[in-house]
Order: sequence, then structure tokens, then C-alpha cells
Amino acid sequence: MMKRFSIFIFFFLLVTGYWLLVTVSHAEDVVLYDFEKDPQGWNIPDWALAKKDYVGEEIGISEFYASRNRYSLELRTNFPVGREWRGAYVECPVDIQDWFEYNWLEADLLLPKEAPKGLRAKLILTVGEEWKWTEMNRAVKLEPGEWTVIKVDLRQGSQNWRSFITDDFRRDVKKIGIRVETNGGVVYKGPVYIDNVKLSKE
Repeated sequence: MMKRFSIFIFFFLLVTGYWLLVTVSHAEDVVLYDFEKDPQGWNIPDWALAKKDYVGEEIGISEFYASRNRYSLELRTNFPVGREWRGAYVECPVDIQDWFEYNWLEADLLLPKEAPKGLRAKLILTVGEEWKWTEMNRAVKLEPGEWTVIKVDLRQGSQNWRSFITDDFRRDVKKIGIRVETNGGVVYKGPVYIDNVKLSKE
């Protein structure tokens, strides 16, 4: 009887310890946008709507796909025939401007499985008093039919950005943006889904 009770206590402590570990790990993440009620301030800026090489048409909320909970942000795009660079861009002012405690920025993107291959995506930040535009140095390939997690390093000396960054980089973030793009040869008229935009320490 004592042996069975000891085994029960062992497994109880094991499960409890695992739950606490998951809870602590999860607490280190801050979900900035999950789009469960509305676009949460995300929009296609006027300058992007006015440019010929930017092909984002409108945004909305979708319940067809989500990587977190039930809804995602839907960006409608129209990539035409041609060999020139084209991009679809959305952005949002941030409520939490001091990101110093966090090391990573993440976002989940999905192309429908019927979309063509060849589209890529970047995370872009506007930072500092001068509102400096800072984008990833390489775009991440989007695989149709699969959620792609874009995870970018925010720490000093990170090689994920086009310019060298210091710790001040993440102390005053004004806007976050996401751009889906192609260097040409991709024809696609349809949605891109965005979800679970978050900050993490690991």
C-alpha cells in the first residue's frame, strides 16, 4: 500500500513540476496581437495604398485560420504578372514601447495551400525618436498550407537586421510592420493570414 502511495506522490510531483515549468515559460511571453475581436489597430498605411509596387488591398478578421485561439488577421493581396519586386505591407502602432526585457519578436503567417510558392515575409520595426525604419536583412520563405513562425532576435548585435543594433533599439519601439513580398515571377490574388504576434525572452 505504501509503495503505491509513494508512486502516486512521485507522479503527482512530476506532473505538478511540469505544469509549473510550462506556466513560468508561458509567463515570459507577451502576446501583443491575437486578433480575437478586431484588427487591433493594424492597417495598410496610405503611402502603401498609393504605391504601384505595394499590392496589399484590404485587411479584415478571419475565422477560417488561426494559430492561436479562433481568429487571425487577413491581408488581401494582389500580386500581378511581372518580374518586378512587389510587396504587401501592414503595420500597427505599439502599446508597449519598451521591449528591453524581451529578446525575440515572433509572428505566425499562413498562405492557403493553393497559393503559389515564392512569397516571403519580413518583420519591420519603426524605432526611436527619429522613427527609424528598420527591417530584417532577409525575408523568410512562406510555405503554402503551413504556418510559418518568423522569429527575429532583438538583442544587441543581432544579425537579423539590416543595420547594426544596440540595446537602445528595443527601448523605444513605435510601430511593428509585416511585409509579404516577391522579387517577381509570383502571381497571386488572395489572402495572407497573420496571428500570434508576440514578444518572448527565449
